Amino acid sequence: MTEHTRTNAARWACGYCFAMGGMVHGSVMGRVPALKNMTGVDEQELGQALLGAGFGALLAFLFAGALVRRYGSRAITIASGLALMASFPLPGLAQNVWELAAGFLLVGLTFATLDVAMNTQAVEVERRLGRPCIAGLHGMYSLGGLAGAVGAAVFADLAPLWHFTLLAVIAAAILPFFARNLFEGRPEPTEEEAPARRGWRLPPPSLIGLGLLTACAFVSEGAVADWGALLLHQVMGASERLAALGFAAFSATMVLGRLFGDRLRVRFADEALVRNLALLAIAGMFLALFSPWVASAIAGFALVGVGLSVVVPILIGAAGNRPGIEPSKGVAAVAGFGYGGLLLGPPLIGFLAEHLGLRLSLLVVVLLCGGLVFKASLVRRPPKANG
Repeated sequence: MTEHTRTNAARWACGYCFAMGGMVHGSVMGRVPALKNMTGVDEQELGQALLGAGFGALLAFLFAGALVRRYGSRAITIASGLALMASFPLPGLAQNVWELAAGFLLVGLTFATLDVAMNTQAVEVERRLGRPCIAGLHGMYSLGGLAGAVGAAVFADLAPLWHFTLLAVIAAAILPFFARNLFEGRPEPTEEEAPARRGWRLPPPSLIGLGLLTACAFVSEGAVADWGALLLHQVMGASERLAALGFAAFSATMVLGRLFGDRLRVRFADEALVRNLALLAIAGMFLALFSPWVASAIAGFALVGVGLSVVVPILIGAAGNRPGIEPSKGVAAVAGFGYGGLLLGPPLIGFLAEHLGLRLSLLVVVLLCGGLVFKASLVRRPPKANG
């Protein structure tokens, strides 16, 4: 097998892992109305339950990067992928807010570990290919999310437990056939890096700004995923089956945006892409929130998907390619900020929804996308070193 063939095989394997993670997210978020009815929680309690996923993710970022550096991104991708499939059905067992929060916590913990491992693998694949590919791999995540959201509409009459279990068994059975093509992904520590790996340290200053932008993007994506179906169903009167199509539209345009995102990054500066696409997301969110028609609200979510599609891949790629920083450290640090934002996002929106209504509470997304517009310059690619 030639190096080019080997790298392409690793790219497809990495793409499957992204798609598998997206499938879990899209499936769970598409069934939020069913999980809410099943457990009898209100909006504020649902926000608190979703807090479990963010808390689990933050726990994962305390050790995920170290695991990748010690055992390699391939081993951790496989182990965390299987653990995610084992955790996937657990929210479907919940009978109250605490059980739902515990299920989300385990899903968040395993998903975030997979996220660090597969994004570290993606950085290595992109380096070996010698051209941008991270946006396309994130497109596979969005494709998985789309499949999960459409599946949520198709299986709307099936209990979430059986819906999630069926998909988990299929995905876990397929994983080994792809995962064997992943690169080992175990970096060799340099003498300068080795001492810095002992103990917990703050992220390097060059990553903090990227991390804050990642938090804005993650919370914006998460708000649409967590609350979009509920907005359509509860506020606009759409059926549960039709409401699930809101996230499906969002995921579909995320797929298209990310599949073409690598080509866009070749032609346009990252700064320009982040700023202009964030403006498009703002316009889409206003349409989704204030349109009197369900169809146009779904179209608004589709525009938000386009607007946010390339932002996170740009941020992850920038973090994984920061000079002097090992990729797993950069990815884990920036993703940690993102999931930290997700930790605060659901309870904040849930609290605002309880007091202001769900529609007005989702204006938080507009403010966060405004932050992306204002600080887009932070994603400028560092100049290449001479010699």
